[in-house]
Amino acid sequence: MAQAPLHGIRVLSLAEQYPGPYATQLLADMGAEVILIERPQGGDPSRRFQGLFNSFNRNKQSVTLNLKSDEGRASFFQLLEDTDVVLEGFRPGVMERLGLSSKALRTKKPSLIYVSISSFGQTGPWSHIAGHDLSIQGALGLLRATPGEEKRSDVPMLPLADISSAMFAALGVVTALFDRMRTQQGGTLDISMQDSLLSWMTPFLTPPMNQWPIRDLPPLDPGYGIFSTKDKKQITISIAGEDSMWRDLCHLLQLNDIADMNESQRSAKTDDIDVQLRQAIYKWNYAELYAKLEEKGIAFGPVLPMSEVMNNPQIKSRPLIGQVNGNRYVLQPILFDGQNFDLKRDAPQLGEHNKHWIQSINK
Repeated sequence: MAQAPLHGIRVLSLAEQYPGPYATQLLADMGAEVILIERPQGGDPSRRFQGLFNSFNRNKQSVTLNLKSDEGRASFFQLLEDTDVVLEGFRPGVMERLGLSSKALRTKKPSLIYVSISSFGQTGPWSHIAGHDLSIQGALGLLRATPGEEKRSDVPMLPLADISSAMFAALGVVTALFDRMRTQQGGTLDISMQDSLLSWMTPFLTPPMNQWPIRDLPPLDPGYGIFSTKDKKQITISIAGEDSMWRDLCHLLQLNDIADMNESQRSAKTDDIDVQLRQAIYKWNYAELYAKLEEKGIAFGPVLPMSEVMNNPQIKSRPLIGQVNGNRYVLQPILFDGQNFDLKRDAPQLGEHNKHWIQSINK
């Protein structure tokens, strides 16, 4: 791509770990100039985990500043002069104690977009509580561990609160930049991990909030599940209310007596039908079933271990992998006229760009 959409936008990132770095990765990949402001001793704690840090910090630069010192804050304010966005991920109150609150920065630069990502938000009785993704998922009813029988495997693999807040932060920045074009004013964005994940849960929360029947939610079709084949492989079938697809599946599996059931009838007998489906699918070898499901246009997919995902021919056929300095990275899933965004640099070493930026602000 000749020039990425966010070319010319500068972001100072004071966020560590997951949500903030992922949000600024999205912005950096779309062309923004992202400068990590890191603590001189050690930098972002996630540097200990190369996979995590490098994944989220390609296309960025690193400057070390001691923001507790007058000199460090002075350098920060000089960098701020040509900056469009400041994104921070500290607990509420930390930036204010450093003299770097939204009010302090936007008083000096009204066009600034100031983004705060926190666990529970900048206001409310829980705003002071420290929390990571697991804390948020637990508070929103997404954990299902049996009391007294908790296991390590109960911890969700995918950090939904981290990811959702990062995406809403990036969306908020782009929205605020668009609004600034009309108003010439910046804004202050309060992004909470709790609020972000709550938004993703909207269809599950709206019925009970309005005392609407829970059955208004799409019921779980018995044709929507993970199944085992005779050769000990797994496959997903994902029929979500499509009666014609259900008929085709039943005829394929020779379950003709339940083929004409509509979604409501199937859902009323989910447990009984589930047993029949599993028994019928277990008679097939994986490759044979795969071919037949594909032929008949029934929604399905393989169940792959993480180690095999990037060898999936569908993924390999799409422009989703980029390389810089011999390291390969997953690119963003937004294709502009069939093209993806360029990788310009690998994740920076701590303070790698100090000389460039400190010299530039001291001129």
